[in-house]
Amino acid sequence: MNLHRVSLVDSPASNPPRSGVGHPPGQPGGPVKLKTPSLLPGSDGEHALQTKYASEDRANTFYARQVLNFLAPRMREFISQQEFMFVGTADRHGECDCSPRFGEPGFIHVLGNKHLLYPEYRGNGVFASLGNISENPHIALLILDFYRDSVGLHVNGKARIAQSDELEAFADKLPKDVLAELAKEGKRRPNKWVMVEVEEAYIQCSKHIPLLKKLERPIDWGTDSVAAKKGDYFQLKDIPLYDRIGGDQAMDIAVDLFHRKLLEDDLVGRFFDDVDMAAQRLKQKSILAMAFGGPYQYSGVELVSKMGLEARHFDRISTILKETLEELKIGAAEIEEVMQVIETTREAILNLLDRQCWR
Repeated sequence: MNLHRVSLVDSPASNPPRSGVGHPPGQPGGPVKLKTPSLLPGSDGEHALQTKYASEDRANTFYARQVLNFLAPRMREFISQQEFMFVGTADRHGECDCSPRFGEPGFIHVLGNKHLLYPEYRGNGVFASLGNISENPHIALLILDFYRDSVGLHVNGKARIAQSDELEAFADKLPKDVLAELAKEGKRRPNKWVMVEVEEAYIQCSKHIPLLKKLERPIDWGTDSVAAKKGDYFQLKDIPLYDRIGGDQAMDIAVDLFHRKLLEDDLVGRFFDDVDMAAQRLKQKSILAMAFGGPYQYSGVELVSKMGLEARHFDRISTILKETLEELKIGAAEIEEVMQVIETTREAILNLLDRQCWR
């Protein structure tokens, strides 16, 4: 049995105190519960469910026959032939991401029986996987062969990020295929790599994996062409910005920051410092939601509850709103769209003030 992940299970103390001596278990001074090591791979949670659903025998057979804490020779050969894999990571809070990685056959480089190395090519700039790894090194790879044997390999372990310059310092110890990658120029040259230390390796059985026929299609590695990437395949541009950034919950976050900035501002803070806070937040939320294309109907005249608002005040409020959206990392194009909507309320607000007809 493999010792690659030791599971610890509570067990009664082997030497309980003499009768009448000590304290009840779980209380200070009571018998200590020892941790008994298990030779089984896997987590305490999966072991508990195996007991609950009476699958221990099947699970233990799988562990004994299929699970290693290193890469067997046939596993290493399999990896060197593959063109893509799925990468599972989680941040420090446990929030997960699963992303694919593609490359030419052999882009996943095998460095002995305990380590893998794969390149990070130019992508969308989000760095979801690398961001998670920077907080939490645990990683799960699923490498699938759809074209030959319709079988897969799970590799779980710990990852670290390496820069290409960092690897070049060890050129004399790297395989030739890695050196060939480092020698590439332009957008085909990876500038980051992920090194994985193997903790678990086991088969993904073939019974439900389809056997596919690969068709040739041109691939422009690293392209930013929206057409080539089919960037709007799911037609998200047709969805209101209000929904795309998070709907009502996002409006609450934006209003909290916007309102605080208004109150702190020397020029316009006096318009907001002694009003009904709950009502004022609702008004601000309404105008923001309207500007983002949400369900609220709003004319703009309810923004403040005092007379005396002039064009310069309106300009300052608009600037604070823009700063708020920038701080919340809303895209520049989306902010411009929102500000254009806000600008349409200018005349209504200032004309109404001139008539001294505030609500």
